[in-house]
Amino acid sequence: MKKTMWVFFFMTMCSAFLFSVSAQSQLADRINLSREGGTTRGASAMNQSYGVQAATPIVEAYNSEQVISISVQNYRGGAWVEIIGPREVKQSYIEVYDMGFDVVNLSGLRAGQYTIRITLGTEVYTGTFKKESYGR
Repeated sequence: MKKTMWVFFFMTMCSAFLFSVSAQSQLADRINLSREGGTTRGASAMNQSYGVQAATPIVEAYNSEQVISISVQNYRGGAWVEIIGPREVKQSYIEVYDMGFDVVNLSGLRAGQYTIRITLGTEVYTGTFKKESYGR
């Protein structure tokens, strides 16, 4: 019985350790985006008549080896995505209806430091990430 308890305890500790390592790696892959300039979008006339405020857009980006995953919430309209490097630029467009998601493939870009800029109407979100060279 004691042997079974020790095995169970050991398995539990290993699982907890692996879970914490995977949670930390997910945080490391997140690209910190900051809002630059622009103005806040005003609520529509219909929403103002009821006293309802427009929701602030939520923009998130994650770096995962050869792709950048982009998520936009609380927004309607087009979202321009630009990935700017020392000698290269990659662009993408997302049409967002309250929530949108896109993946930008980085396989054609060289390893190095890049800036990502996501434009929602008059709001611009920027961040930086590092692309590693995989498989070379």
